[in-house]
Amino acid sequence: MDNLLQRVKEIDIRQVARDLGFEIVQSRRMNCPFHVEDSPSLVFYPPPQNEFHCFGCGKHGDVINLYADACQIDFKTALEELATRYIPAYDGVRHKTIRKLDIKSVYTNKPLPEKQFKFKPIYSEIYERFQQFCLTQPATESARKAAEYLRGRGIDDWTIRHFKLFVIKNYIVANDFLKSNYSLEDLKACGIVNDKGNLVFFVHPIIIPYYQDGRIVYLQGRTIGNPPDGASKYQFLSGVPRSIYNLDSIKKLRPNSEVYLTEGAFDCMTLVKHGMMAVSLGSAKIFKKEWMKYFKKYKILISFDNDTAGINGANALIEDFLMAGILAEKRDWNKGFKDINEYFGRTM
Repeated sequence: MDNLLQRVKEIDIRQVARDLGFEIVQSRRMNCPFHVEDSPSLVFYPPPQNEFHCFGCGKHGDVINLYADACQIDFKTALEELATRYIPAYDGVRHKTIRKLDIKSVYTNKPLPEKQFKFKPIYSEIYERFQQFCLTQPATESARKAAEYLRGRGIDDWTIRHFKLFVIKNYIVANDFLKSNYSLEDLKACGIVNDKGNLVFFVHPIIIPYYQDGRIVYLQGRTIGNPPDGASKYQFLSGVPRSIYNLDSIKKLRPNSEVYLTEGAFDCMTLVKHGMMAVSLGSAKIFKKEWMKYFKKYKILISFDNDTAGINGANALIEDFLMAGILAEKRDWNKGFKDINEYFGRTM
């Protein structure tokens, strides 16, 4: 099964899209079938990445996800149908059929329901009280390790103070603090606890606060070093739309100022430390169209990680900026290094 899954994931996603009846523009983008739009915002990342991402609604995935969602079938059925159609001599199903899809039925289906989120002032209060509580707790071994890790990434004391980073020194104590001061309803609504009512930053004690208009509007957690098995390096708030990191710093810049756009928050911090204006998206694959308004009057220098996701994400985003009339280019002076932090760590 694992071998079949890998073989199916390697089927060219663009060929599958064409066979479903979708029109692909410039060999790499098309109108997204998962929300209503007039211009193509779904971008394909060809093999070996072989994935798609919509810069309009944020939906993304691999060839199986695209086929399953477009045909409105489950993952297993999509896997079987793709294998039947594209893998020679595959004999996994008794009745081999090739699904015929009326493309109009995709676009006229009711768009996928989006979870409505309305930010409330109490959410900022929760984030800020949580930050203050963590800052006033006594030092622990976890805090020492976090400080050592940050220094190793080039995040010095000035950077920590400037961006107001903090550390969860004792998970149980921090979890109890939240539950004893706020209702479970508000804690879940602001994404700081999960459906089971527990703090989401279980293995992500380094907390990066996002500010807008001087208030914390988002939190992002980071593991100390490499994540444990089954976990990712970063933990974002549960069910809360992401914001742009360090956005306040560019709101009053002069027109035509240069603004660096980074993939990760630590890269953004490093550029600011070295005298540049920068913001972070938190991912090379996520950019919401409503964010364009923040960049209208600036020249954008995109400096993502030097991996496949970063390179493809930067290229796609440059196209979107240029189509929106915004000057943008890729600034890859960190070429030869994994990311900005590694570049400054080895060359300075």
